[in-house]
Amino acid sequence: MRPSRIPWALLVLVAAFFVPAAGSRFYTFLANDVVIWALFATSLNLLVGYTGLVSFGHAAYFGLGAYAGGFLYTLLDVAAFEAYLLAGMVAAGGAAALFGALCVRSTRVHFTILTLAMAQIVHSVFISGIVFRAAGGVGRGLFLLGGGGLYIPRLPIAGHVPTPEAFPIVMFYVVVAAFALSAWLLHRLTRSPFGLALRAICTNPTRAVLVGIRARRCQWVAFVISGTLTGLAGGLTGLLDRQVTPEQLHWVFSAKLVLATVLGGAGYFWGPAVGAVALVTLREMAMRLTDYWSFALGALLILVTALAPGGIVGLAAGLFRRPGAADRTWDRPMPPGRHG
Repeated sequence: MRPSRIPWALLVLVAAFFVPAAGSRFYTFLANDVVIWALFATSLNLLVGYTGLVSFGHAAYFGLGAYAGGFLYTLLDVAAFEAYLLAGMVAAGGAAALFGALCVRSTRVHFTILTLAMAQIVHSVFISGIVFRAAGGVGRGLFLLGGGGLYIPRLPIAGHVPTPEAFPIVMFYVVVAAFALSAWLLHRLTRSPFGLALRAICTNPTRAVLVGIRARRCQWVAFVISGTLTGLAGGLTGLLDRQVTPEQLHWVFSAKLVLATVLGGAGYFWGPAVGAVALVTLREMAMRLTDYWSFALGALLILVTALAPGGIVGLAAGLFRRPGAADRTWDRPMPPGRHG
């Protein structure tokens, strides 16, 4: 990261910690939602923006991140926030390692179709109750009682259970910290030799292989990292909502995530985070203005996408670039429009 960019990131991070004090309980919940979506989208962008692979199956890892911890609490009576999150990340990372090994053997549109198919398999396993039945009578009872959903209580955080009033505030600080650490890790990763290898693969896979880059291995590692961090976002959502449902595993959830990534600008590191903020904000505005909020949201998104093909960040970069100045690509993995 260039020194001139560090204060902006720190300024946003510091400002985020004053949200609970400045806003109501509703806006604290909304801010939690925004930051989790930003974490989700930034994790996916390691594939979309830097590797050139579009995944419509990341909802599977998001849902597994919440379900794994939910099963840990429900079946094994392990009531610890840290264990819940760790179980979700391990489950999501393990599934991403398995599915990624199969998906990276294909490229471009075939990769996208495979990720979609894998996600639907996971969704069907949960919605049909197969996973619950594997846990015996208790699991079957849980499935019949909740229809595939699980209740998640307020778990102890560092050995202390927050009160109902303090819970969303404590969770907000936890979510912001998780996003900051994940973004720092991804930023360092994309500036490392591994990140440069991903850019080379994205730009010209054949040339990358010819110069000695192990393309499939790099793509698989990126897939696993992306899936693991997506599981972290799913686990945080499960704790915040106090439940997890099969809908969080559906491919439509993945499509919204891809939309947020492209809306913000997949060609920029912070683009997906901006897109997540924009998507959640547009959704809330549309719901308040009309009963047909899905139609209104779709029309707004089409308008924004048409006016800014490079995403919101790309549009802003073009507007604020000085005339005659060189194109600064410090945070761009590759030129927009090259993500086949």
